Amino acid sequence: MSTPEPPPSKPRSRLGVREGLALALALTVYLALAVHGARQSAGTFDEPAHVSAAWTHLALHDYRLSPDHPPLAKTLAAVPLLFLDVRMDTTDATWRSHRIWGFGRRFLYRWNDADRLLFWSRVPMAVLGAGLILAVFLWTRARFGRAAAALTLPLCVFSPDLLAHGQILTTDLGAAATIFLAVVALDALLRRATPLRMALCGLAVGAALGCKFSALGLVPIFAVLVVVEWLGPGPLRVAFGKERQVEARGKRALWLVGLLLGVAVVAFVGIWACYGFQGSFSADPAISSTFRWDALESEQPVVHRAITAAHEHGLLPEPFLFGLVRFLKHSESRRAFLLGKLSDTGFVLYFPVSLLVKTPLPLLLLLALALAGLLRPGPDRRALRFVWLPVVVYFSLAVAKGMNIGHRHLLPLYPFLFVAAAAAGARLFAWRRPLGRLALGVLCTWYVFGTLRVHPHELSYFNETVGGPANGWRVLVDSNLDWGQDINRLAPWMRAHGIARYKLSYFGTAPPSYYGVDAEMLPSYTIPYTTHFTRQVSPGDVLAVSATNLQGIYLEPQDQRLMARLRQETPIGRVAYSILIYRASFVWPPPHDPNPSSAGGFGIVSQEAE
Repeated sequence: MSTPEPPPSKPRSRLGVREGLALALALTVYLALAVHGARQSAGTFDEPAHVSAAWTHLALHDYRLSPDHPPLAKTLAAVPLLFLDVRMDTTDATWRSHRIWGFGRRFLYRWNDADRLLFWSRVPMAVLGAGLILAVFLWTRARFGRAAAALTLPLCVFSPDLLAHGQILTTDLGAAATIFLAVVALDALLRRATPLRMALCGLAVGAALGCKFSALGLVPIFAVLVVVEWLGPGPLRVAFGKERQVEARGKRALWLVGLLLGVAVVAFVGIWACYGFQGSFSADPAISSTFRWDALESEQPVVHRAITAAHEHGLLPEPFLFGLVRFLKHSESRRAFLLGKLSDTGFVLYFPVSLLVKTPLPLLLLLALALAGLLRPGPDRRALRFVWLPVVVYFSLAVAKGMNIGHRHLLPLYPFLFVAAAAAGARLFAWRRPLGRLALGVLCTWYVFGTLRVHPHELSYFNETVGGPANGWRVLVDSNLDWGQDINRLAPWMRAHGIARYKLSYFGTAPPSYYGVDAEMLPSYTIPYTTHFTRQVSPGDVLAVSATNLQGIYLEPQDQRLMARLRQETPIGRVAYSILIYRASFVWPPPHDPNPSSAGGFGIVSQEAE
């Protein structure tokens, strides 16, 4: 099907009434869905760490907790907590020794009302998601026209990924928003270089690095975009004082390098601002000496020496540098699950598969149309560089790493994919044949209802290629499907089905008892872990098993054997999409089991004691 390019659009500087109403309605719907979802879920695996760190960052200006993640997104999440009666015990051993998992669990589930703190720390994430939608809409309107901008609204508002991460406190949505803003700011800077645009670009880069270390991907993204701009035939418009057109390639290179240096300087200041211009972990000087830098020596000597020099000379905040070292050290291969297989080094196809099964099919079809459109010249070719090159570079970096712990690491791709799909949809609409408009209407309707039918379980979304979220556990687990978010639904499900006694294998960090779960524990993955568990299963036992544990990804080999046997059974029920219910028809341990330790034990993955 051949679809002509729409005529270049010259959007008005001000929104029309209908545009403004559509935008307001879209943002309201997104906020309503995200806030509703935020009320439904239990604390996810990482949230005790994030919420407690967020509070101590903002209220105490202390960065001893969770330096693995920069503080900006967490600090924003903690703003509503300033208006609540938040309690913490600064004499607790977990605080003095900055044991984040033990402290986070006590902070949420012992000293405070966890549901209340979780909800209010999630609300800023919903607002951040709405802000990202606004940014996508406005940039698309400016670069691709009003029709494409209008199509970004349903694509963003009903995105399972944007809704999933607008409902919980993570650093992923903050990274996606700020990375997109940084690329948009670079686009503006390269179209017309001014001091203000350079400063805004630097602030966006600093904010991205202040949200998540994966924003380091902006370095190769910016490099590629700037080189392509330099190789292009057009002049560089510069308005530092008198406006001029720089046409000579050598002079353009000097100007582009100078602009990037200016962006880097502003970003440097922005990183300091994210830490409140505080260089140390804490006002207590003794805290810094408790962090072991020597245990994190990088395998890249040049990088290690550079970070060491920056630390010794106080060039960047101490917690930022320590977190950066940890990021570089631990962003390597780790245990992963994909399509029924386990690997200790990850899978090359992990992110390609996650993109194909976690992205709604209507969006994939629009993206296929967008890729086909790249083969034809059009008036928006330059703008498309800023859509597709960041996607290619960031996706390549993700695939090259073996840290396959979640599709959420691809979240920064989606704002760009929404723009590309919306531009393709606008071309389809401009085809001016009933078939084109009908096809677009079908795709949009399919997209919207495909998300609404799983709400508020967008975190567990899988598209129709694998049979939807009910079959997602066969393809991907961990934060793709099961992040401990449904433990609050387990006890009500058991009561509704008249089941009083059951056993639980749980993946999460919230205490199951906090949500009324009274079960005998099977081998589980939870941090911190102090509960005794059993490996004994008898015929007729009802077993509730988190999908991540069912695939055995983080369990010991002897417990993987139990889960492999359990996967041969047919589930009798399901709690949301992440906890499967079985009635055992077998005895475990098997008769004559050669493993004498199979009867019971303690937590097998404990990182620290509570």
